[in-house]
Amino acid sequence: MDLSIIIVCYKGWERLTKCLEALDSFSGDYFSMEVIVINNNPGDTGFKEVESRFTGFRFINNSVNGGYSHGCNLGAANASGEYLLILNPDTLVADGTIQQLLDVAKSDPSFYIVSCRQVKECGKESKAYGDFPWKRKESDSFNAEVNPEAKNRYLNIVFPDWISGSVMMLRKDIFIKLNGFDEDFWMYYEDVDLCRRARNAGGRIAFCNDITIEHNHGGSTREDLRITSIAKCEVQISRHLYINKHESGIRRTLIQVITVTDNLFTGIITGLTGLLFFFIPELFVRFLVCIRVVNYYAGTLLRRSWISPRSVNYRH
Repeated sequence: MDLSIIIVCYKGWERLTKCLEALDSFSGDYFSMEVIVINNNPGDTGFKEVESRFTGFRFINNSVNGGYSHGCNLGAANASGEYLLILNPDTLVADGTIQQLLDVAKSDPSFYIVSCRQVKECGKESKAYGDFPWKRKESDSFNAEVNPEAKNRYLNIVFPDWISGSVMMLRKDIFIKLNGFDEDFWMYYEDVDLCRRARNAGGRIAFCNDITIEHNHGGSTREDLRITSIAKCEVQISRHLYINKHESGIRRTLIQVITVTDNLFTGIITGLTGLLFFFIPELFVRFLVCIRVVNYYAGTLLRRSWISPRSVNYRH
């Protein structure tokens, strides 16, 4: 088996259906593949309806909503492909595009993780890569090391610090070597963390500027105010967790203090605004986020841990 495509889904069955329709239309001429869909919303009847339609794909009900990392790891544990493609359910891909990504991934063993441009249906491009947060000045730029011939070979490839986990291809043995996604992260920053560990292990993160996938992101986290507030809070939680894992000493302490101060100052101001204009959902959600963040910080002091209470690794 050449490729295992892993899709972690929480509700959003209409978007998932479109994604699977695109995958189901693959000719099979370029590579062999399997599709594994992980349901992170146990007991949802909508998942069974999608499963009954796409009988050629494998569907796994997660026993808990353990977050994106946990779902991806579950899919990888059940995958038989030489390569893994982590794919969001709100993407639309073509087999020729996946073949291009696969070719790039196979072209150089130093390419630990490969991704590409992500563009919305309207044509707007999403930022799908970047520098590590709070990055120190470094001199390990790939482009500074390679000779002119190599630069020509990788003319349409850039080598950022991290790429988005919404489209992420890598060899399964590399995924295992890196111990997969860190399940301390419930949602967000798990992709940055994985790329950080890949870089630390000597691998490169390759982003293909000449390959494009449609990604209409954000759907599953915008179903209602509750889910939206959870997602926005988890961004802040995962940021703290990332700092704790990849910074050290007084630098780590200072960054954590600055981040907490900024989150509380900004959160309280926007939260009060949201409470004042409670009748406007887009503003009221800021109040809900503020309450969640304050509760998280209170719990962090008691537990002395930055891990999200939603993580499968959380200890009461």
